[in-house]
Amino acid sequence: MSSIDEFKLEFIKERSDSLYICAAGFEDRSRAIVERLKDRRENFFKYSLILEYSDTKHKEYNKPNLEFIQSTLPQISCRLLENAIVDIDHIYQIKANIIEAFKRIPIEDIGTVFIDISGMANSLILLSVHQAKKRFLGKEIVILYAEADIYYPSIEKRAEIKRLMKSDEEEDILKLGDELGASGTREVIILPGFKGYFTENKPICLIFLVGYEPSRAAGLLDTYRPNMVVVCYGGSPHEKFEWRRDFSKELHVDLFNKFNHVERGISTFYISEIVTELDKIYKSIENSGHELYEYYNVAITPQCSKLQTIAAYLFSQIHPDVQIVFCFPGKFNPERYSKGVGKIWVYKLQNV
Repeated sequence: MSSIDEFKLEFIKERSDSLYICAAGFEDRSRAIVERLKDRRENFFKYSLILEYSDTKHKEYNKPNLEFIQSTLPQISCRLLENAIVDIDHIYQIKANIIEAFKRIPIEDIGTVFIDISGMANSLILLSVHQAKKRFLGKEIVILYAEADIYYPSIEKRAEIKRLMKSDEEEDILKLGDELGASGTREVIILPGFKGYFTENKPICLIFLVGYEPSRAAGLLDTYRPNMVVVCYGGSPHEKFEWRRDFSKELHVDLFNKFNHVERGISTFYISEIVTELDKIYKSIENSGHELYEYYNVAITPQCSKLQTIAAYLFSQIHPDVQIVFCFPGKFNPERYSKGVGKIWVYKLQNV
């Protein structure tokens, strides 16, 4: 499995027969790669495609990045395709719109597909990568990823969030949702193309890549009702974010204690390490003496980092019996998502 490497301009310049796909989200990093290339005024890509969020409630947050990306891509690609509309409330329509957009691109023109996941929701990452792999079979698929400089919840809010979690006051409950970025549960869904192969009457084991939204996690667990949960708390490679693993556990420990569960540590960044750890979990020995996958139907939910989502995708391709399940929040606060831009990374998605 390939490594994740720091972005170098030459990597893109060597692949001019390419398609670039990005999403115009509200995070600063959504535009990071386009911004890095704009002053060069070269045609780095043969085609480019924007996935445009249609959420009217948060349109004002997406608009600046959408306008910047839409005006800049014609300067760095030969042809900007008509935007593919993305409505997170209609996941099957997203799939159809992506497929339709891909059909407009002659397969023989493309050698490399660059998928910039920096501005994508985790569910959109999975749909985009999966459809790109199917449409551009045998072509090189490359993941581009811009880190953020600041992630929420911030360390300054840690004590306040812990206080709010202990409160039963309605005002505090609402404030907690705003501070954590997302709250409540709108829908639990198994993504199209990721239903896996479940055996009737087998218990379900859910591998949970845990983030920082306990009410969303509770909604998934209450709806999906797994018999066993493997709780994976993510550790950042950056020293300044090391505290976040323990904080994620503090946010969720009471919730997971209500379920039969075991805990694991896992990277939020190193894709090959994450896949290796997931494979170990899949093949681990259960109390009955069977390997986990022999005793359980196995599912996974990536509710933490974007790179963990790529790892979950690869894991599901190695083990096609695995189901990927998502919980969409009842509401989210764009002011409490990432800010700024860190390093940009490149990962070649190898066939598995």
